[in-house]
Amino acid sequence: MTQPGGQAPGQESATATIYWYSQTGQLREAAAALAAPLEKAGWQVNWVEIKPVDSFPFPWPIRRFFGVFPEAVDTSGCTEVEEFTAGPPQHPGDLVFFAFQVWYLAPSLPMRTVLRKTPQAFAGRNVIGIVACRNMWYSAAIEVQRSITAAGAAYLGTVAATDTAPALATFVTTLRWLLTGQREAFWRFPRAGVGDDELARLRALGEDLATVRRVSPEDVGVRVRDVLARNRAAPVTPAIAAADLIAGRLFRGWGRVIRSAGRRNPAERAILLGVFVTCLTGAIVAGLPTLAAVRVISPARFDEAVRRRLAPVLAGTGASDAGARR
Repeated sequence: MTQPGGQAPGQESATATIYWYSQTGQLREAAAALAAPLEKAGWQVNWVEIKPVDSFPFPWPIRRFFGVFPEAVDTSGCTEVEEFTAGPPQHPGDLVFFAFQVWYLAPSLPMRTVLRKTPQAFAGRNVIGIVACRNMWYSAAIEVQRSITAAGAAYLGTVAATDTAPALATFVTTLRWLLTGQREAFWRFPRAGVGDDELARLRALGEDLATVRRVSPEDVGVRVRDVLARNRAAPVTPAIAAADLIAGRLFRGWGRVIRSAGRRNPAERAILLGVFVTCLTGAIVAGLPTLAAVRVISPARFDEAVRRRLAPVLAGTGASDAGARR
C-alpha cells in the first residue's frame, strides 16, 4: 500500500536537488523532463540555479564566443558566481543532479566554478550528471566525474540528451542558434537542439528512476546505476566519442598556449585565437570522417577502447564509487 505520490506509509519523501546553469534554456528543459516523473511520484525536487556575477551573453557575440575558449578549456578556470543555498540534508533516498552545458568540450565555467569552489555541496552524495548538447559531451563528463569524485561523492552515471538530427545539419543549426539566437527550422535545416524524441526518452527514464526510492532507499546507488544502464541514459557514438576525447586534449593544449601568449601580449592572444579557429574548422571537416574510416578496420576493438575510456561516466560500466557508499 502506498500513500498519494507513491510513497509507502511511514517512508520519508525522497529528495532530488538539481544544480543547473543554462544560457539557452535547453538544459533546463531537459532536466525538467527528467524530473517531472519524480515530482509526480512524490519526490521533493529542489532547483538550485547557478548565476554568474557577470552574465555570459546569449546569443553570443562572435568575439566573445571564441574569446572564452582559453579559459573554458582550463581545468582550473573559474568565474565568479552568486552565492547559493545547497540542497537539504541527505538521507539514503537523496539524489543530486548536476546539470552542465558543454563549452569547447568542457563543462561551462559557471558549473566548473561550483565544483571547484563548493565541493562540500556534493560530499557524501549520490550524483548524476545531466548534459544537453549537440553531440560531444564525453570529455566534459569525464572532467565533471573526476571533480565529483574528488569531492567525496559517488558519481552514478551520466544522462546525455543530444541533437539527433544529421551531424552536418546540426553543425549549421547549432552555430546559427548560438550566434543569432534563432533556433527554429529554416530552408531544409531542422530545428536546432534537443528535440521532442530526446525529451520523451528523458521522461521515460525519469519514470523508471522514480521507482528506485520505493524499492530500496538503502541501496539507491546500485539501483540508480541499473536504471541508467537499462535505459541507455547516455548513448555513445564511438567515432564521435573518439573525436571528442582526442580534441579535448588538443583543446587543452591550445588553451595553455593562448593563455600564456595573452599574459605577454594581448595582440598575440588574438592572433593565436584566429589560428585556432582556422584549425578548428579544418579539423571538423576532416577529423570525424577520418576516425569513422579508422573504425571500419576493427570496429569491435575501436568501440571497446572508447568504452573503456568512458567507463567512469557510464552507468553499469564501472562508474566511480569513491564516496557515498551506503
